[in-house]
Amino acid sequence: MIMRRLRPGHWVAVDVFVAVVLAAGFSVAAVLVPESARVSPYAAVPVIVLACLPLAGRRRWPVAVCALLLVAAAFAPFAGWEEAFVPLAVALHAVALLEARRTAVAALSAALGVTAAGAVIGAPSWTEAVSACGFAWTALGLAWVIGLAVREQRAYAAQAVARSAQAAATAERLRLARDVHDVVAHSMGLISMRAGIANHVAATHPEEAGEALTIIEETSRKALVDLRGLLGLLRDASGERDRPTYVSDSLRELVAAISGGNVRVELDVEPGLTLGDEAAVVVHRLVQESLTNVLKHAGPARCRVAVGTRAEGELLVEVVDDGRGGAPRAGGHGLAGLEERVTLHGGTFSAGPEPGGGFAVRARLLLPDGSGKDER
Repeated sequence: MIMRRLRPGHWVAVDVFVAVVLAAGFSVAAVLVPESARVSPYAAVPVIVLACLPLAGRRRWPVAVCALLLVAAAFAPFAGWEEAFVPLAVALHAVALLEARRTAVAALSAALGVTAAGAVIGAPSWTEAVSACGFAWTALGLAWVIGLAVREQRAYAAQAVARSAQAAATAERLRLARDVHDVVAHSMGLISMRAGIANHVAATHPEEAGEALTIIEETSRKALVDLRGLLGLLRDASGERDRPTYVSDSLRELVAAISGGNVRVELDVEPGLTLGDEAAVVVHRLVQESLTNVLKHAGPARCRVAVGTRAEGELLVEVVDDGRGGAPRAGGHGLAGLEERVTLHGGTFSAGPEPGGGFAVRARLLLPDGSGKDER
């Protein structure tokens, strides 16, 4: 967590600190505890400075820094400094972390070769040369593998974020598609029914025809408002909308628009029932699509819409008609979309003909937090 919170400027400060500490530490150690009696203890200091201070820029210029440290490591045995592989391992880690795989492999190969040559030149015997080479190779290999592992982990995390964003975008598109279907299907079904009534009674009952045309006008206007709201969501990243809270308020308008003509709708909502925004939308769309199907398929019918709590923490929604009982045509997305909505909210959904005739849509939803009764 601490590593993720560091900003780029902070990482530069960390690299500068590491470079200075390594340069100072190795320089002091080389002077106080000489590793070779053949050369002056101060001869290693310039090589140490050349090998350590460039580490301050290892994140910005990883390949250049690594190349510079390879040069320093090549001269280190002649200066009596045996720990040149330490800053080289730090630089190699940056190459494995930030550069392409091919570049990282080339840098590792060069580092292994330079340290092997340095061990052979600086060690007094083959046994010590093999031991020093093995120790240096282990440090270089670990630094390289850790850098590569961190690189892969970051790439995987970036892919996971991209997949999550894509899944969220897909879910949002599906939600908008369901909303568009519900708005258009309901409105067009109602307009079609009222237009048929107006055409049928235009000559004999002009007042009924006028009433039907008024409903068509209001339905068209409301559909346009709903569609503009949905299009607004495409421009609003927050996706927030005003949602109905009182169930009876939202459903009363639906029932008023449907009732009349060949369909009579009875609304039975538990008094004072309130729902949270998402649950209220599910109920609204469920009743809306069900009533649209009644208009399309039931013929002359009576329909009952019931919404209320039936058990603790459970909400039951029923839309039952006594029409012909024919199921909606195959290939439609209405009932499938309803089932998907209900399932996403942890509920159960059923739709089918009734034994005595007619068609019923039933859904049971978990009563969400913020729902209940509010006596007004």
